Amino acid sequence: MRTALPTEYRQHLHWETALDRLELDVIHAERMLDDPAAADMESWDEPQLAGPIPADLVERALTIRARQERVQQALAARLGDLRRQHEFADRVDRATGRAGRPVYVDVDA
Repeated sequence: MRTALPTEYRQHLHWETALDRLELDVIHAERMLDDPAAADMESWDEPQLAGPIPADLVERALTIRARQERVQQALAARLGDLRRQHEFADRVDRATGRAGRPVYVDVDA
């Protein structure tokens, strides 16, 4: 026979599960910074959580949020670097007369 869990306990489990998922996503993003070839992240849907976050999980949520902010800043910096490299490559192509399209030479002719 299966007994029902108290509502408060179930809500706590839902919050813990949501935080687990957020933390896994942060870990994955941190690893992607170290290895850009890492697999893409799975899509994530916002969980439907009832009530406020339990008091004993607030500190964990704040820690995860701080890690998210650090990863977000690092990713933004990395994207800025890539944009500057791309812009530089475009300027080199324009300065050398290349139009940015491939040119093929028939070596058999």
